[in-house]
Amino acid sequence: MFKRNHNYLIILLVLSILSRVFTSIYYIEDIDSLRFALSIQDYDILSLQPHFPGYPIFCFIAKILHYIIGNMAISFSIIGGVSIFFIIYYLLRIFNANVKTYEGQYIALIIFLNPLFWIMSNRYMPDLMGLSIALSSMYYLIYATQQGRHLEKGFLLAGLLCGVRLSYMPLLFFPIFKILYSHKNRINLSYFLIFGILIWLIPMILITGFNDLYAIAQKHTLGHFMDYGGTIFTEQSFTDRLIYLFRSIWADGLGGYWRSRGLTSIVITALLVIQFGTSFKDLRRKWNSNKNMQTFLYCIIIYFVWILLFQNVIFKSRHVLPLLLFVCILLIEGQEKYRGKVYTSMIYLFFIVLIGHDVKLINQHKNYTAIQKLKNHISKNDNIDAIVTIPLINYYLERHKINADFINVEDSIKIKNFDNMKHSSFNKIIMIGDYRSLLSDRYNFANDTTFYHNPYMNQMWSKIQVYSANINGQ
Repeated sequence: MFKRNHNYLIILLVLSILSRVFTSIYYIEDIDSLRFALSIQDYDILSLQPHFPGYPIFCFIAKILHYIIGNMAISFSIIGGVSIFFIIYYLLRIFNANVKTYEGQYIALIIFLNPLFWIMSNRYMPDLMGLSIALSSMYYLIYATQQGRHLEKGFLLAGLLCGVRLSYMPLLFFPIFKILYSHKNRINLSYFLIFGILIWLIPMILITGFNDLYAIAQKHTLGHFMDYGGTIFTEQSFTDRLIYLFRSIWADGLGGYWRSRGLTSIVITALLVIQFGTSFKDLRRKWNSNKNMQTFLYCIIIYFVWILLFQNVIFKSRHVLPLLLFVCILLIEGQEKYRGKVYTSMIYLFFIVLIGHDVKLINQHKNYTAIQKLKNHISKNDNIDAIVTIPLINYYLERHKINADFINVEDSIKIKNFDNMKHSSFNKIIMIGDYRSLLSDRYNFANDTTFYHNPYMNQMWSKIQVYSANINGQ
């Protein structure tokens, strides 16, 4: 079937790449993107370029593309476009759907036009590439093994996934352990998994050094769970975690209505509800007979528990991408048979409205996040001599060559020294975020400027307040 649709798949691949290239973003939108951008110039895990676990396969491919093309934004967008294509391709295989049919077109459009998938395909991040590899591995481990073939591909891809997006590995735990427990060739299959890991691990050890890699792995693994924020250990409200996780899937991922959103989201919500109703009716009939879907669901449940407890679902919606993909699969389940002209017209109306939603979101994405607007504002003001804020914002601004004294509000000694020193040589001091309680009354901070971006395109730092200071008595 797929050989007969070869030309259509090539067209889909070209469209996926070109659409992402045309919507590339030519700035660093947040601190995570900054680390990956720096890794393309100088891959150095010890300097957090990128942060641990290093994502060596993703960075290597991005670095090669950047070397050939000479443009960082386009390099990342090409990876995003290819990832979108492979997600569609493996969903077509899972559903045994022809891309020319109604069901195949629905599969292509629900992924191609998904708001969060599109935003992530332009970001300087490995998440979408990781999702495409995870899905391809799940296909070979779950769906392509009726005659016991292709398992080695699934295990090899699982090993490679660890070098692209390690946090997606819980998705594959259930099928991998199930196969290793029951399959007679478990030893040979284990070799493929190990080989997939060694492909990227050996070069990373050679580049970083074993002792240094071990030390930074130990430090940042502990830091991920206990220090950096967003896990159950630092953000302990279970209710908040569930709400933010649902919001990421529903509002960020599907374009559904949430507070302060407009009419378009209300229309999308109504059309989504109808589709979910249709899908759940079909799922209820076929659930007991579809063992593959049951296995897929177990994978998603394990991943759901993993991110709910141990990932930053409060501030970063990108962690829900596998859950969002599963929701899309649920929607696809309701499209396996033709349901008449009225229902089909409603589906195409849904995609037309979604295109309008995407265009607005993409334009906002191209026109800067709040942190980039802040950086541009500071760059135009040469009289700013000192900046008081958190370390991550300091790091972002320093790497963008902002020339000022950076004061870390999390360092009590530096804050105290800054508070006690004479500032007669300073023209202007700004504070990013409200930390006025940390400084004495000799400062008179006034709200200067507030920068915003749409939080549904990136939840991180969507509102940044800037305060400017006059020094009392000087």
